[in-house]
Amino acid sequence: MALTVQTQISGDVFILACNGRIVSVDDCAVLRERVGNILRESLKIVVNLQEVDYIDSEGMGMLVGLLVSARNRAGDLKLASPRQRVTDLLRRTSLDTIFRVYANNDEAVAAFGEQVA
Repeated sequence: MALTVQTQISGDVFILACNGRIVSVDDCAVLRERVGNILRESLKIVVNLQEVDYIDSEGMGMLVGLLVSARNRAGDLKLASPRQRVTDLLRRTSLDTIFRVYANNDEAVAAFGEQVA
């Protein structure tokens, strides 16, 4: 299933709800382009992974690249609602120590308000 991305806005935070698999060049390009465009407007991004059932190494690398891009601009990218399979992958690759992962969008959005500038 090809990746689709829906965008919502909560205050000054952009929430990207992903649906499908993040496994191919095309899937990565869709998400990379969307985040790149958003970073021109906002430095606060949540990627909701609730409907993503699989991410391969290319997809994980792309997410790390997006995180670096956001942080290089003094922003942040948080992950929300990952399925168990994705959570396990984050843990196995130790990326759960790099990404801030939240149970849902509300917790991820609220965490932006807790950050000290």
